[in-house]
Amino acid sequence: METMRADQPRVGVTGDPIEEYLRLRGEVTMLQARAAEVLATIDRDRLFEGAGYLTAAALVVDRTGESWDAARRWVAEARGLADHPQVRDAFACAAIDRPRVAMLLAASRVSAELFGRDERVLVDTVAGLGMVQAFRVLGYWRQAADREAAAADGEHLHRRRRLHVSRTFGGMVRLDGELDPEGGEIVITALGSLTESGSLDGSDTCSGAQRRADALVELCADHLAHGDTPVVGGVRPQITLTVSPAVLRGEPGDPSELGENIVVLPETARRIACDASVTGVTTAGSGVLDVGRATRTIPAAIRRALIVRDGGCAHPGCGRPHRWCDAHHIVHWADGGPTRLDNRSIG
Repeated sequence: METMRADQPRVGVTGDPIEEYLRLRGEVTMLQARAAEVLATIDRDRLFEGAGYLTAAALVVDRTGESWDAARRWVAEARGLADHPQVRDAFACAAIDRPRVAMLLAASRVSAELFGRDERVLVDTVAGLGMVQAFRVLGYWRQAADREAAAADGEHLHRRRRLHVSRTFGGMVRLDGELDPEGGEIVITALGSLTESGSLDGSDTCSGAQRRADALVELCADHLAHGDTPVVGGVRPQITLTVSPAVLRGEPGDPSELGENIVVLPETARRIACDASVTGVTTAGSGVLDVGRATRTIPAAIRRALIVRDGGCAHPGCGRPHRWCDAHHIVHWADGGPTRLDNRSIG
Protein backbone atom coordinates (compact mmCIF):
# COMPACT_ATOMS: atom_id res chain seq x y z
CA MET A 1 0.00 0.00 0.00
CA GLU A 2 1.39 3.40 -0.96
CA THR A 3 1.78 5.84 1.92
CA MET A 4 1.71 9.63 1.75
CA ARG A 5 4.82 11.50 2.84
CA ALA A 6 4.49 14.49 5.12
CA ASP A 7 5.78 16.80 2.33
CA GLN A 8 3.26 15.58 -0.23
CA PRO A 9 0.33 17.92 -1.00
CA ARG A 10 -3.00 16.84 0.46
CA VAL A 11 -5.90 16.14 -1.88
CA GLY A 12 -7.99 19.29 -2.05
CA VAL A 13 -11.73 19.57 -1.54
CA THR A 14 -13.65 19.40 -4.81
CA GLY A 15 -16.88 21.26 -5.43
CA ASP A 16 -18.56 23.43 -2.81
CA PRO A 17 -16.60 23.05 0.47
CA ILE A 18 -19.69 23.80 2.58
CA GLU A 19 -21.76 21.12 0.90
CA GLU A 20 -18.92 18.62 1.11
CA TYR A 21 -18.46 19.33 4.82
CA LEU A 22 -22.17 18.81 5.50
CA ARG A 23 -22.15 15.62 3.45
CA LEU A 24 -19.17 14.27 5.37
CA ARG A 25 -20.84 15.14 8.69
CA GLY A 26 -23.88 13.16 7.61
CA GLU A 27 -21.73 10.19 6.63
CA VAL A 28 -19.99 10.26 10.00
CA THR A 29 -23.36 10.24 11.76
CA MET A 30 -24.56 7.29 9.71
CA LEU A 31 -21.35 5.40 10.47
CA GLN A 32 -21.85 6.07 14.19
CA ALA A 33 -25.40 4.74 13.91
CA ARG A 34 -24.20 1.62 12.12
CA ALA A 35 -21.49 1.04 14.73
CA ALA A 36 -24.11 1.33 17.49
CA GLU A 37 -26.32 -1.20 15.70
CA VAL A 38 -23.45 -3.69 15.41
CA LEU A 39 -22.50 -3.14 19.06
CA ALA A 40 -26.12 -3.83 20.04
CA THR A 41 -25.89 -7.18 18.23
CA ILE A 42 -22.62 -8.01 19.98
CA ASP A 43 -24.19 -7.15 23.33
CA ARG A 44 -27.55 -8.84 22.75
CA ASP A 45 -26.11 -12.09 21.39
CA ARG A 46 -23.20 -12.05 23.90
CA LEU A 47 -20.69 -12.36 21.08
CA PHE A 48 -18.09 -10.78 23.34
CA GLU A 49 -17.89 -14.02 25.30
CA GLY A 50 -16.61 -15.90 22.26
CA ALA A 51 -13.86 -13.28 21.97
CA GLY A 52 -12.85 -13.85 25.60
CA TYR A 53 -14.50 -10.89 27.32
CA LEU A 54 -16.94 -10.69 30.22
CA THR A 55 -18.91 -7.72 28.84
CA ALA A 56 -19.34 -5.78 25.64
CA ALA A 57 -17.82 -2.74 27.36
CA ALA A 58 -14.68 -4.75 28.18
CA LEU A 59 -14.33 -5.66 24.51
CA VAL A 60 -14.65 -2.00 23.48
CA VAL A 61 -12.04 -0.88 26.02
CA ASP A 62 -9.52 -3.57 25.02
CA ARG A 63 -9.97 -3.43 21.26
CA THR A 64 -10.44 0.32 20.73
CA GLY A 65 -8.55 1.94 23.59
CA GLU A 66 -11.66 3.81 24.78
CA SER A 67 -12.01 4.66 28.45
CA TRP A 68 -14.38 2.61 30.61
CA ASP A 69 -16.74 5.58 30.92
CA ALA A 70 -16.91 5.97 27.14
CA ALA A 71 -17.30 2.22 26.55
CA ARG A 72 -20.21 1.98 28.99
CA ARG A 73 -21.76 5.02 27.32
CA TRP A 74 -21.56 3.41 23.86
CA VAL A 75 -23.08 0.13 25.14
CA ALA A 76 -25.89 2.01 26.87
CA GLU A 77 -26.50 3.95 23.65
CA ALA A 78 -26.64 0.72 21.64
CA ARG A 79 -29.14 -0.80 24.03
CA GLY A 80 -31.28 2.33 24.06
CA LEU A 81 -31.38 2.48 20.27
CA ALA A 82 -32.39 -1.18 20.14
CA ASP A 83 -35.32 -0.37 22.44
CA HIS A 84 -36.43 2.75 20.55
CA PRO A 85 -36.59 2.03 16.79
CA GLN A 86 -37.76 5.47 15.71
CA VAL A 87 -34.76 7.12 17.35
CA ARG A 88 -32.55 4.42 15.78
CA ASP A 89 -33.98 4.97 12.28
CA ALA A 90 -33.59 8.76 12.48
CA PHE A 91 -29.98 8.29 13.61
CA ALA A 92 -29.29 5.81 10.81
CA CYS A 93 -30.30 8.30 8.12
CA ALA A 94 -28.59 11.24 9.88
CA ALA A 95 -31.87 13.03 10.55
CA ILE A 96 -30.58 13.45 14.10
CA ASP A 97 -26.99 13.41 15.31
CA ARG A 98 -25.38 11.68 18.27
CA PRO A 99 -25.90 14.51 20.81
CA ARG A 100 -29.63 14.55 20.05
CA VAL A 101 -29.74 10.77 20.32
CA ALA A 102 -28.20 11.09 23.79
CA MET A 103 -30.82 13.65 24.83
CA LEU A 104 -33.69 11.50 23.54
CA LEU A 105 -32.42 8.34 25.23
CA ALA A 106 -31.94 10.24 28.50
CA ALA A 107 -35.54 11.41 28.27
CA SER A 108 -36.72 7.85 27.62
CA ARG A 109 -35.41 6.80 31.04
CA VAL A 110 -38.10 8.89 32.73
CA SER A 111 -40.77 6.47 31.53
CA ALA A 112 -40.29 3.96 28.71
CA GLU A 113 -44.05 3.68 28.29
CA LEU A 114 -44.68 7.41 27.95
CA PHE A 115 -41.64 7.88 25.73
CA GLY A 116 -42.85 5.10 23.43
CA ARG A 117 -46.17 6.89 23.13
CA ASP A 118 -44.53 10.23 22.18
CA GLU A 119 -41.37 8.95 20.46
CA ARG A 120 -42.29 9.87 16.88
CA VAL A 121 -43.28 13.44 17.77
CA LEU A 122 -40.21 13.97 19.92
CA VAL A 123 -37.83 12.68 17.24
CA ASP A 124 -39.38 14.87 14.55
CA THR A 125 -39.39 17.92 16.81
CA VAL A 126 -35.79 17.56 17.98
CA ALA A 127 -34.58 16.96 14.41
CA GLY A 128 -35.73 20.44 13.39
CA LEU A 129 -34.34 22.39 16.35
CA GLY A 130 -30.99 23.68 17.50
CA MET A 131 -29.34 22.09 20.52
CA VAL A 132 -30.55 24.68 23.05
CA GLN A 133 -34.14 24.53 21.83
CA ALA A 134 -34.08 20.73 21.64
CA PHE A 135 -32.83 20.51 25.21
CA ARG A 136 -35.59 22.85 26.37
CA VAL A 137 -38.33 20.91 24.56
CA LEU A 138 -37.17 17.61 26.03
CA GLY A 139 -36.91 19.25 29.44
CA TYR A 140 -40.58 20.27 29.23
CA TRP A 141 -41.54 16.76 28.14
CA ARG A 142 -39.61 15.22 31.02
CA GLN A 143 -41.36 17.43 33.52
CA ALA A 144 -44.76 16.49 32.13
CA ALA A 145 -43.82 12.80 31.99
CA ASP A 146 -42.52 12.91 35.55
CA ARG A 147 -45.80 14.33 36.81
CA GLU A 148 -47.81 11.81 34.86
CA ALA A 149 -45.68 8.88 36.01
CA ALA A 150 -45.62 10.18 39.57
CA ALA A 151 -49.41 10.37 39.62
CA ALA A 152 -49.51 6.64 38.91
CA ASP A 153 -46.68 5.80 41.29
CA GLY A 154 -45.79 7.97 44.26
CA GLU A 155 -42.34 6.40 44.59
CA HIS A 156 -41.43 6.98 40.93
CA LEU A 157 -39.21 10.03 41.40
CA HIS A 158 -37.57 8.68 44.55
CA ARG A 159 -36.56 5.49 42.76
CA ARG A 160 -34.92 7.54 40.01
CA ARG A 161 -32.38 9.09 42.38
CA ARG A 162 -28.78 8.31 41.46
CA LEU A 163 -25.29 9.67 41.92
CA HIS A 164 -22.16 8.59 40.06
CA VAL A 165 -18.70 9.61 41.31
CA SER A 166 -15.64 8.65 39.25
CA ARG A 167 -12.02 9.71 38.89
CA THR A 168 -10.85 10.97 35.50
CA PHE A 169 -7.47 10.33 33.91
CA GLY A 170 -6.48 13.93 34.62
CA GLY A 171 -6.96 13.49 38.38
CA MET A 172 -10.25 15.38 38.58
CA VAL A 173 -13.38 13.75 40.02
CA ARG A 174 -16.59 13.79 37.98
CA LEU A 175 -20.07 13.89 39.54
CA ASP A 176 -23.26 13.07 37.68
CA GLY A 177 -26.71 12.28 38.99
CA GLU A 178 -30.28 13.21 39.78
CA LEU A 179 -32.08 13.69 43.10
CA ASP A 180 -35.78 13.43 43.91
CA PRO A 181 -37.47 16.79 44.67
CA GLU A 182 -37.19 16.48 48.46
CA GLY A 183 -33.57 15.37 48.50
CA GLY A 184 -32.67 17.90 45.84
CA GLU A 185 -34.17 20.75 47.84
CA ILE A 186 -32.11 19.74 50.87
CA VAL A 187 -28.90 19.78 48.81
CA ILE A 188 -29.75 23.10 47.14
CA THR A 189 -30.50 24.70 50.51
CA ALA A 190 -27.30 23.34 52.10
CA LEU A 191 -25.13 24.55 49.21
CA GLY A 192 -26.93 27.88 49.19
CA SER A 193 -26.11 28.41 52.86
CA LEU A 194 -22.43 28.45 51.92
CA THR A 195 -22.67 30.35 48.65
CA GLU A 196 -25.11 33.16 49.43
CA SER A 197 -23.65 36.63 48.93
CA GLY A 198 -23.64 37.47 52.65
CA SER A 199 -21.09 34.77 53.42
CA LEU A 200 -18.69 35.59 50.57
CA ASP A 201 -15.64 37.79 50.36
CA GLY A 202 -16.45 40.84 48.27
CA SER A 203 -13.29 40.33 46.22
CA ASP A 204 -14.16 36.70 45.42
CA THR A 205 -13.93 36.18 41.65
CA CYS A 206 -15.07 32.53 41.63
CA SER A 207 -17.99 31.57 39.41
CA GLY A 208 -21.24 30.26 40.86
CA ALA A 209 -20.33 26.75 39.76
CA GLN A 210 -16.94 26.99 41.47
CA ARG A 211 -18.57 28.22 44.69
CA ARG A 212 -21.02 25.32 44.67
CA ALA A 213 -18.14 22.88 44.13
CA ASP A 214 -16.27 24.40 47.10
CA ALA A 215 -19.43 24.26 49.21
CA LEU A 216 -19.95 20.57 48.50
CA VAL A 217 -16.36 19.82 49.52
CA GLU A 218 -16.83 21.83 52.73
CA LEU A 219 -20.02 19.97 53.60
CA CYS A 220 -18.30 16.62 53.16
CA ALA A 221 -15.21 17.76 55.10
CA ASP A 222 -17.40 18.92 57.98
CA HIS A 223 -19.20 15.56 58.03
CA LEU A 224 -15.91 13.66 58.18
CA ALA A 225 -14.62 15.92 60.96
CA HIS A 226 -17.75 16.29 63.08
CA GLY A 227 -20.43 13.91 61.78
CA ASP A 228 -21.62 10.63 63.22
CA THR A 229 -19.47 8.52 60.89
CA PRO A 230 -19.06 4.76 61.45
CA VAL A 231 -15.85 3.33 62.84
CA VAL A 232 -14.39 0.52 60.71
CA GLY A 233 -11.36 -1.39 61.98
CA GLY A 234 -11.03 1.08 64.85
CA VAL A 235 -10.67 4.07 62.50
CA ARG A 236 -13.20 6.68 61.39
CA PRO A 237 -13.39 7.45 57.64
CA GLN A 238 -10.49 9.70 56.72
CA ILE A 239 -8.41 10.97 53.83
CA THR A 240 -4.86 9.64 53.93
CA LEU A 241 -1.89 11.77 52.86
CA THR A 242 1.47 10.02 52.46
CA VAL A 243 4.28 12.56 52.63
CA SER A 244 7.95 12.52 53.62
CA PRO A 245 9.33 14.78 56.38
CA ALA A 246 11.64 16.37 53.80
CA VAL A 247 8.70 17.58 51.70
CA LEU A 248 7.05 19.05 54.79
CA ARG A 249 10.27 20.95 55.47
CA GLY A 250 10.19 22.39 51.96
CA GLU A 251 13.03 20.19 50.74
CA PRO A 252 13.12 17.74 47.78
CA GLY A 253 11.64 14.39 48.76
CA ASP A 254 9.55 11.46 47.65
CA PRO A 255 6.32 12.27 45.77
CA SER A 256 3.34 12.88 48.05
CA GLU A 257 0.19 10.83 47.52
CA LEU A 258 -3.37 11.57 48.55
CA GLY A 259 -5.89 8.75 48.94
CA GLU A 260 -5.61 6.08 46.27
CA ASN A 261 -2.29 6.96 44.59
CA ILE A 262 -3.24 10.54 43.62
CA VAL A 263 0.06 12.45 43.36
CA VAL A 264 -0.17 15.98 44.81
CA LEU A 265 2.20 18.93 44.73
CA PRO A 266 4.48 19.57 47.73
CA GLU A 267 2.61 22.82 48.47
CA THR A 268 -0.68 20.90 48.60
CA ALA A 269 0.80 18.27 50.90
CA ARG A 270 2.10 20.95 53.27
CA ARG A 271 -1.29 22.68 53.35
CA ILE A 272 -3.18 19.45 54.10
CA ALA A 273 -0.68 18.43 56.78
CA CYS A 274 -1.07 21.80 58.51
CA ASP A 275 -4.15 20.56 60.44
CA ALA A 276 -4.14 16.78 60.49
CA SER A 277 -3.64 13.68 62.55
CA VAL A 278 -0.03 12.60 61.93
CA THR A 279 1.33 9.06 62.16
CA GLY A 280 5.08 8.57 61.74
CA VAL A 281 6.09 5.49 59.76
CA THR A 282 9.74 4.39 59.57
CA THR A 283 10.61 2.34 56.48
CA ALA A 284 13.60 0.59 54.99
CA GLY A 285 13.23 -0.23 51.31
CA SER A 286 9.76 -1.68 50.91
CA GLY A 287 9.50 -2.81 54.55
CA VAL A 288 7.92 -0.96 57.48
CA LEU A 289 10.17 -0.84 60.56
CA ASP A 290 8.03 1.16 62.95
CA VAL A 291 4.64 2.88 63.13
CA GLY A 292 4.24 5.62 65.72
CA ARG A 293 1.10 6.77 67.49
CA ALA A 294 -1.13 9.28 65.72
CA THR A 295 -0.83 12.83 67.06
CA ARG A 296 -2.85 15.92 66.23
CA THR A 297 -0.98 18.93 64.91
CA ILE A 298 -3.68 21.16 66.45
CA PRO A 299 -4.71 20.31 70.01
CA ALA A 300 -8.42 20.68 70.75
CA ALA A 301 -7.78 23.23 73.50
CA ILE A 302 -6.01 25.61 71.11
CA ARG A 303 -8.80 25.28 68.56
CA ARG A 304 -11.36 26.20 71.22
CA ALA A 305 -9.28 29.24 72.15
CA LEU A 306 -9.12 30.26 68.47
CA ILE A 307 -12.88 30.04 68.21
CA VAL A 308 -13.24 32.36 71.20
CA ARG A 309 -10.65 34.77 69.80
CA ASP A 310 -11.52 34.81 66.08
CA GLY A 311 -15.15 33.65 66.06
CA GLY A 312 -15.04 32.57 62.43
CA CYS A 313 -12.72 32.83 59.45
CA ALA A 314 -9.96 35.36 60.13
CA HIS A 315 -9.50 36.18 56.43
CA PRO A 316 -10.53 39.81 55.75
CA GLY A 317 -14.07 40.04 54.38
CA CYS A 318 -14.93 36.36 55.01
CA GLY A 319 -17.66 35.76 57.57
CA ARG A 320 -17.86 31.97 57.46
CA PRO A 321 -18.46 30.31 60.83
CA HIS A 322 -15.67 28.45 62.63
CA ARG A 323 -17.22 25.03 61.98
CA TRP A 324 -16.52 25.45 58.25
CA CYS A 325 -12.89 26.45 58.81
CA ASP A 326 -9.56 24.83 59.64
CA ALA A 327 -7.03 26.05 62.22
CA HIS A 328 -3.84 26.94 60.36
CA HIS A 329 -0.29 27.60 61.51
CA ILE A 330 0.84 31.09 60.49
CA VAL A 331 4.40 29.68 60.40
CA HIS A 332 4.03 26.04 59.26
CA TRP A 333 4.78 23.52 61.99
CA ALA A 334 7.14 21.67 59.62
CA ASP A 335 9.18 24.90 59.45
CA GLY A 336 9.45 25.02 63.23
CA GLY A 337 6.33 27.10 63.80
CA PRO A 338 5.11 26.54 67.36
CA THR A 339 1.65 25.13 68.00
CA ARG A 340 0.69 28.11 70.14
CA LEU A 341 -2.29 30.42 70.06
CA ASP A 342 -0.20 33.35 68.76
CA ASN A 343 0.90 31.26 65.74
CA ARG A 344 -2.61 30.10 64.81
CA SER A 345 -5.54 31.51 62.87
CA ILE A 346 -8.87 30.17 61.63
CA GLY A 347 -9.40 30.12 57.88
